Amino acid sequence: MTSHKKGRELRVIHTARTESEINKAARDGYFPLVKKVSPSPEIRSKFAVYQNPETGEISVTGDYRSRMVNRGTGLIEVIGFTNYYPHKFASPFAAYLIPPDLQIGEVVILKDLIEDLVGNRWNQGDVYRLESCEAEWNGKEFIIHYDESKVSSIVG
Repeated sequence: MTSHKKGRELRVIHTARTESEINKAARDGYFPLVKKVSPSPEIRSKFAVYQNPETGEISVTGDYRSRMVNRGTGLIEVIGFTNYYPHKFASPFAAYLIPPDLQIGEVVILKDLIEDLVGNRWNQGDVYRLESCEAEWNGKEFIIHYDESKVSSIVG
């Protein structure tokens, strides 16, 4: 599979996230570049829970502006805004699946990054994970083409 970016056609490198996926890829001729999954403390989302005291029903939000919306509705804040790590991965390791013909110096797209890098920041405090990124193969590792100064900010 390839991806077009900036007029270039780049090969897409996939990620396996379970032992069985990694072993199947190895049997299919890929070399699994196994890495530890390490959640970044910088990646975070937030939530608050409001509850109707009569019915017990709840309303969950991640937007600070909902405080204004919930005023006068009779809903009670039962959990104030709390940060949490928003991702759950199948295992504490994963592997980039290296095709046998990958060339040293070849630039690819890592479709499902194992590394936790910041992709976007919301002015309300949420920090989103970068899902995919260009990288260059050096024969042993991928050198990820990541520039933190280009992380976009979301306002709202």
